[in-house]
Amino acid sequence: MMDNRAIFFLGLLTFWIFGAQALACEAPKQTPYPSLAVDGGWAVFGEMPLPKQEKVSNPVMELSLNFLDCSSGVSKLISSLPYLTDPGQIQDAFIEGTKSDHNELFVIHSVPIRSATGMGYASDYYNVLVFLKNGSGFSLDQRLTDYFGRGADVIDPDDDADRFIYSYPYKTKDSIVAKLKSKGYERWAGGTMSEFAVINKATIYSTQSTGSATKMYLVPGDKVDVEMISAGWVLMRYMTANKREIKGWVMCSDLDGC
Repeated sequence: MMDNRAIFFLGLLTFWIFGAQALACEAPKQTPYPSLAVDGGWAVFGEMPLPKQEKVSNPVMELSLNFLDCSSGVSKLISSLPYLTDPGQIQDAFIEGTKSDHNELFVIHSVPIRSATGMGYASDYYNVLVFLKNGSGFSLDQRLTDYFGRGADVIDPDDDADRFIYSYPYKTKDSIVAKLKSKGYERWAGGTMSEFAVINKATIYSTQSTGSATKMYLVPGDKVDVEMISAGWVLMRYMTANKREIKGWVMCSDLDGC
């Protein structure tokens, strides 16, 4: 049997060996965005060919997110990032608490809008992707990713003062963190976002786009049932006085507690 001193030195040796391995795990230096230290390793941004471009001599590249596992030294692909005629750029990446027992990886990605769409876009097109630590890697948190969504600022093309008719609300870490601390988010995360009161005159849109405005609208005091929230938009149902159901999208800013 080993005495206490032998056990102590064995433990010290084990700590030194595995500690040295952990310290030796360094993130790559030449990357599109600085690597982020995460539990068990590094979140590393890189580049990879688009699908069906792998065997092309000069492939079109898109950005990728990878997990470098320091226990094995193996790098695993987590996800590619959206490509819209341009790979875009990472605006920010950070770890933030989404629940009392969850820290998740947030990536803010933007792509310039290069094609004429008929919309009065006034910013890059933004995406917020959220990833949950899952065993020895990460997986996409689809529900939270859909909540923060994607979009770009839009101005009224007929307004000489360039009035904004929609502003994508999650372009920065501060805006995301503020939302995570809001009562509206707590209500959504807890699954209690049933009924909301309208606080402003609210145009009803047929889709999640300012180009789909209908002639219908809600007025302050109306009550709506919420089915989905995404990128500052709300998919809602409204029951009229004669029991006719209207379903459509409204701005989150027009609802109390959203």
